[in-house]
Amino acid sequence: MKSTQSLVHQLAAHARETPDAPAIHGKVDGAWKTLTWAEYFAQVREVAKGLIALGHQPGDCVAVVGANRMEWVLCQFGIMAAKGVPAPGYPTNTVEQFAHILRNSRAKIAIADTAALVGQYRAAVALDPSQVQVEHLVAMLDGEDDPAMSLAALRDKGRAEPDTELDQRLASLGHEDTCLLIYTSGTTGVAKGVMLDHGNLLSMQEMLFRHVPIFSGPERKPYIVVSYLPLCHIAEQIMTNLMSMGAGGEVYFCPDLSQVKDYLLAARPTVFVAVPRVWEKFQAALEAKLTATTGIKGALAGWARETELAAMTRELAEKAPVKGLGRALANKLVLGKVRAALGLDRLVMAGTAAAPISVGTLKFFASLGIAIHEYYGMSETTGIVTGCRYGEARFGTVGTALDGCEVKVAEDGEILARGRTMTRGYLRMPAETQELIDAESWVHTGDLGAFDADGYLKITGRKKDLLITAGGKNVAPAEMEGYINQIRGIAQAVVVGDRMPFLAALLVLDPENLDGLAADAGTQKASLEAMAKDPKVEKHLFAAIEAHCNTKVARYQTIKRIRVLPVAFSVDGGELTPTMKIKRSVIAQKYSAEIDALFASKDELLSAQ
Repeated sequence: MKSTQSLVHQLAAHARETPDAPAIHGKVDGAWKTLTWAEYFAQVREVAKGLIALGHQPGDCVAVVGANRMEWVLCQFGIMAAKGVPAPGYPTNTVEQFAHILRNSRAKIAIADTAALVGQYRAAVALDPSQVQVEHLVAMLDGEDDPAMSLAALRDKGRAEPDTELDQRLASLGHEDTCLLIYTSGTTGVAKGVMLDHGNLLSMQEMLFRHVPIFSGPERKPYIVVSYLPLCHIAEQIMTNLMSMGAGGEVYFCPDLSQVKDYLLAARPTVFVAVPRVWEKFQAALEAKLTATTGIKGALAGWARETELAAMTRELAEKAPVKGLGRALANKLVLGKVRAALGLDRLVMAGTAAAPISVGTLKFFASLGIAIHEYYGMSETTGIVTGCRYGEARFGTVGTALDGCEVKVAEDGEILARGRTMTRGYLRMPAETQELIDAESWVHTGDLGAFDADGYLKITGRKKDLLITAGGKNVAPAEMEGYINQIRGIAQAVVVGDRMPFLAALLVLDPENLDGLAADAGTQKASLEAMAKDPKVEKHLFAAIEAHCNTKVARYQTIKRIRVLPVAFSVDGGELTPTMKIKRSVIAQKYSAEIDALFASKDELLSAQ
């Protein structure tokens, strides 16, 4: 790691020491364009000086929104270099949500990539002109919004400015300076601006390199990553900026999540981190292909996966390499080809975070030679407080506390964290900050968990998600949902039953695995809507829940009824956050009639028994 002053100084060091090495890649008109470290830093300086020319003052927030692209990080680091604070939003935010961010951040400059998103900012200003006072709009992509200043024009303005003011601001950057806002995506309530300073980011970077030493030191592996999760989320900030700056790596920007498979093939990354839903979608697609492979090839694939899973399980348990002729053949004949087809043939490190992932998914990828390491944390902790050390993944846990981070479980089961990576609080929200951080500086995560004998943390649910049955039992739905989500053909499950005599589940089918579901249910494949109404599908899924969920939990945790919804949950539909986490409050309201029907009398509803 080149500097301990700021990430911007690390960028400057790479530009000085390895000026011609590739740093970031993005597609322009369908063709790849690469910026070297020297070009990267030069353009960041131009953006920074352009902002200063517009009147940007130290400590000012600048709103940013857009898809993952090179221009996004040029703007982010330009803002940080000018001693400003990026205030990013999700491209899927509503006008009201944009207005809230602009009010809370008091941004006078707003940057967006497309004309549509520039228009969202304009609408947000019009919505609340007395409180939202944006003076300058900048469009990242040339020609996207003619009335707004283009990023090229902003850089031109910066080139005309002297270096003196920028250099003074860079020299004065300190660890206590706020340098990034992360607005919570908000599964409930209004989004809160988590304040992170340079010390937060650098401390997290240092902790992660101790946890994953394979990308540091003289024999380090190259760090190559595809940036595709929202850059306004702390997980992608870690992958795209913290880790790449520390390692001097390369970043390939993928602006469309639906194209991530193509970008993986182009980049062939050494690191791939995905939220559980992305791993589950990959699993569903691969399982469908593997199931369709019969005869000798099918038998060979089955043998290879069994061989690799046994070796991987032993390797992770013993924390030492496990070699053997069988494993070598399995990888050469089958598994290496599967990983290459995914673009993961150079993969060194795989990870997951942001939501619970099932052990079934972890074992599936382990059988392909991919050990997924789980991490746990939230924006308020700069992303991570615990994680599985490199080569020491323990399925069903989120690892151990990062060095330098204190983690404990309170008497009521809530996970508490303390250390230099904790936020100072929420921007201009003192009451919420006081609720988050107690008098002893412990951050209250709102998550429930427990440590095993070796200090590995297991997440058992969220305090706000707890269901209390009519019998007074506290139930965390995440455990049952994890089992149900492993049933072929199910995309998501939401367990309901607060204050009710039993539990039930809303199910959403996986559109990528309807063939397998139809085969399992003994019915004909049809549209998602038609299959959701098929009695054979409902009967099959309930039987599968009995076998794969109800047999593994206490009697009061068992699922008594189900309803298959004829829809797919989505970010646009409001059921999912941009990082694919379920919004329980939205689902409870949107599907209240279906939930009520689950607890109606048996005469009114077909009880799945």
